[in-house]
Amino acid sequence: MKASLFSGLVFASGAVAMSLEMAASRLLAPVFGNSIYVWGSLIGVVLASLAVGYHIGGRIADVNPNARTFAAIVFTGGILTFTIPFLSPVVLESVASARLGEQAGPLLATSILLAPPTIPLGMVSPYAIKLLAMTRGKVGASAGDIYSLSTIGSIAGTFLTVFALLPYFDVRAVVLGNGAVLMILSAIHLTKTAKIITAALLIIVFTPAGYYAQSITAAGGEILYTRETLYNSLAVVKQQDIITLYLNGLPHSATSTTNPYELVFPYTRFFEIGPALNPNTTKTLFIGGGGLSGPKYFLKHYPSIQVDVVEIDPEVVEAARKYFQIPEDRRLRVFVEDGRMYLTKTGEVYDVVVMDAYAKTYVPFHLMTVEFYRLLREKMTAEGVLVSNLIASLTGDTSEIFWAQYRTVSEVFPKLFVFKASENAGGVVQNLILVACASPSCSIEEAAERVKSPWLAEKIKTHLWTFIPQLTEYPLLTDNYAPVERLINPITGKPYSIEFEGYGLSPTTLSYAGSNAISITAVFIAVVTWLLSIGRRNP
Repeated sequence: MKASLFSGLVFASGAVAMSLEMAASRLLAPVFGNSIYVWGSLIGVVLASLAVGYHIGGRIADVNPNARTFAAIVFTGGILTFTIPFLSPVVLESVASARLGEQAGPLLATSILLAPPTIPLGMVSPYAIKLLAMTRGKVGASAGDIYSLSTIGSIAGTFLTVFALLPYFDVRAVVLGNGAVLMILSAIHLTKTAKIITAALLIIVFTPAGYYAQSITAAGGEILYTRETLYNSLAVVKQQDIITLYLNGLPHSATSTTNPYELVFPYTRFFEIGPALNPNTTKTLFIGGGGLSGPKYFLKHYPSIQVDVVEIDPEVVEAARKYFQIPEDRRLRVFVEDGRMYLTKTGEVYDVVVMDAYAKTYVPFHLMTVEFYRLLREKMTAEGVLVSNLIASLTGDTSEIFWAQYRTVSEVFPKLFVFKASENAGGVVQNLILVACASPSCSIEEAAERVKSPWLAEKIKTHLWTFIPQLTEYPLLTDNYAPVERLINPITGKPYSIEFEGYGLSPTTLSYAGSNAISITAVFIAVVTWLLSIGRRNP
C-alpha cells in the first residue's frame, strides 16, 4: 500500500468520525430536540465506540498485521456508515414511540445508529500504528504521526461538515457521502467483492431508480419546506390553514393563511402587554424573530410603531418571508445577528423589548445574565417595558430556571409581573410570560384597559401569578455563573404542548420517514455479503 493512500485512509477515518457526530445531531434534533442530553449522548457514544475500536484494533493488529485487513477495517466502517440514513427513520420512530424520556431516548438511538460504524473507525489508528512501526521500526514516532494525522482529519471533518456541508446539503447526502468516501478509498486495496459492492451501491442509491428519499414527515400535516441551517434543523408544516415553523423539532411560530395577522399561539398574544404598559411606544425590538408573528401583529394594530427584529439564523428569516406573509413595510427592519451583539453595537433606544429567543431544550445563557439585562436596560427609555417568554413551570423542579431569571431581571428592573400563557396549573411546563417595567409606577390594571384584544384583557386579570417564592433559593445568573443547562435539564424530560388558539388542534409531531425498496434491499444485501466475506477469509 502506497504511503499516500495509507495516510489518506487514516485521515479520512478521522474526518468521518467527527463528521458523523456533527451530522447525527441533525438526525436527532427533529425527534429529540437539541438538548444537552442529545449532545451528551452523541459525544459519549462516539468516545465509547472509539475506545472499543482502539482496544479491538490493537489486538487484531498484533495477530494479523497486513495492508488488506487494514483496508477491510476502513471499508467496514464505510459500509456501516452508508446504512445510517436507511436505518434512522425506523430507529428514531421506534425509540421515540417507546417514550423512554429525553435522557434514555437519544442515548439509545445514538448507540444504535453511531456505535456500529464508529467502532471500526476507532480500530484504524492502532492498526495503522502497527503497520507503520513494522516498516520504520519506531513505535513512538509511528504512534505520534498516526494520531496527529487522524486528529487533523477530525478537525478537517468537523470544520468541513459544519461550515460547508450541512449548510448546503441535506443530512442524508452528508452521511452517504462520508460512507462512500471510505468505501471508495479502501476498495482500491481489496478484492473484487468490495469493488463490486461499492460500485453497485453508488449506482443504485445515487440514481433515480434507487434514490432513497428520506424526509421529515408530520402526522396530519404537510411538510412545505425543510432545511439544515447553521443553527437549526428547520421545517415548515401546514395543517388546515395553519403554517408552523419548527426549529429542532419544536414549534416556534405559526400563522393563519386566511388571516396572517392573527396570533394563533396564545403566548404571543401577551406581547401586546408591552405597548399597553407604555402607551407612548414608538420603537419596539423583538429579540428572536421566528416566523415574525408578533412583529406582524404590531405592524397592523400599532401604525405609529417602528418594529425592529433581531434573528441570528438567516434561514429562519428567509423561511418567514417566504411562508409567513411578511408585509413590505418601511416600519419593519430585520437584523440577522446575535441579540446581545446587536444591543452592544446599536445606538437605538426602545420603548418595548420582546424576548422570544428561548426554547424548551435550549436557552442561550448570554441572553439571561444580569450583565445582559443591564445592557438591555441601557437601550430602553425611562418608561421601557420588557416582555419575555420562557418555557418552564411556576412550581416544582421545572420552575428553577424561571425563578432564576425572575431574580436576575429583578436586579435591574424595579417592577415585575408574571403570567401563565395557558389554562394549565402552575406545576405544568408551559409558556410563561415575564413582564418587567423600567418605571416602578407602571400599572398592569391600566394596561388591561388599553390592550386591543378583549381576550388578552381578560387573561391579564385571570392569569396573573402573584405568589413569588423566596428568590434567594435560586441562583443569580451572571456571565461568570449561569448554570442554565442544569436548570433546564428537568424541563427537557417533561411533556410540553401548545394549542392553536381557537383551532382545536395542536402542532403536529415531526418524525423521519421515507424509503425506497430497491435502495434498502441493495444496502442490506451489500452489508450481509461484505460481513460474510470478511468472516470467511482474510481479504
